[in-house]
Amino acid sequence: MVRLLLAICFLPCAVMATPSMRTLLTNGDFLKPITVMEQLEQQDEGTISDFDVDVEEGLLVYKISMVNVDKHQISKYQYRALDGALLAEKSSAYVSDDIGQVNAAKLLQAKHMKFSELVTLAIKNQQGYLTQAELDHDLSISYLELKLLNQDSKNTIAFDIETLRPLPLLKWD
Repeated sequence: MVRLLLAICFLPCAVMATPSMRTLLTNGDFLKPITVMEQLEQQDEGTISDFDVDVEEGLLVYKISMVNVDKHQISKYQYRALDGALLAEKSSAYVSDDIGQVNAAKLLQAKHMKFSELVTLAIKNQQGYLTQAELDHDLSISYLELKLLNQDSKNTIAFDIETLRPLPLLKWD
């Protein structure tokens, strides 16, 4: 009897639980992140510096930051992963905390590469779903840090922008 009462009390909570990111990603009903990145790169004159996947109200949302070096500005966008619809957009001047991303974005521009191309190259031989990608500059190295979610775990890798190779010293699981 007690078990039945507990089940009745907690069943509504289980039914209303938000699906996990893993569940939503394995379901497959979403645009690939690279597709959304490429669309933004065609529309905006900046360089993507940050990409993140989030779950909001049970839906996958892509959050993308774009640096415009000439205007000293960072624009932040949110897209619904299901269809690529723009949900939110805001821009502001970048601050000192953003300098690592700005320096890495400058190197990417100097190499005449787009963020989406760099990400594609970095995940070429990797397994899993891209959940985060961020440009950074530290210890005189400009790199792309990526997080991939696969069936068993989350993997983080770093990819050198200058040499276009993985950074084994910064690779960890």
